[in-house]
Amino acid sequence: MNTDVRSYAVSWEAYWAETAATGQSSLWDCDPEFASARDLPHFEPHLDPDQTLVDIGCGNGTQTRYLARHHRQVIGTDVSASAIETARAHDPDHSYLVLDLLDTPAVKALHETLGDASVYMRTVLHQIRPEDRPAFAASLRTLLGAGGILALVELAPGAEDYLRDLVSEYGSPPALTRVLDTGVRPGSVDRDEALALMGRDEFSVLAESDTTVHTTYTLPTGQQAEVPAYFMALRCREGSIQRR
Repeated sequence: MNTDVRSYAVSWEAYWAETAATGQSSLWDCDPEFASARDLPHFEPHLDPDQTLVDIGCGNGTQTRYLARHHRQVIGTDVSASAIETARAHDPDHSYLVLDLLDTPAVKALHETLGDASVYMRTVLHQIRPEDRPAFAASLRTLLGAGGILALVELAPGAEDYLRDLVSEYGSPPALTRVLDTGVRPGSVDRDEALALMGRDEFSVLAESDTTVHTTYTLPTGQQAEVPAYFMALRCREGSIQRR
């Protein structure tokens, strides 16, 4: 594992260890009603009921627990051991695994164990540095194989302006400040870039829509901040595996 791979683990471990120790919430750790429960109807019709669904970047497992009530086999994964420890404490009945998608051997080993899997990934890709995104996408393709569905939610291009205006008007949300303090510098990945990373000629878009990412930050108006985002569900085109 190279230095760049370790740096993600170190950054997010620092964040989740502090989150667990202080009892604070993650900025994105909203009720499933505003997250996975919104997303699942868009990709559930395409899921193979016998296939494992892997929740990438599961954090403390809030969304994983919801998904596990609606799909037979769900595994939550995160790069942070503290996040996984918290998830297991909340939910000892389901599987949680420390996994970094830039650790290629670990990803291949998981695919060998599970076979082709579907993936749910909420607000993860924009946290990966641009130079690491091709390798990250390659690991997603490994997990998906020929039969998996990738369901992802990512911040829309307007998210940066939204957050900039929010910070200007109300100050930085403490949960966002804690992320930035770890050294993580979130960027943005629009629809075209996400599809290009996976392989525009290799993947079909099964569903897509505009959405928002509901946050735990309460505005002075009493409403929760909701960041512009988009949803996409992708599946590998038949024969694409052989062409790689």
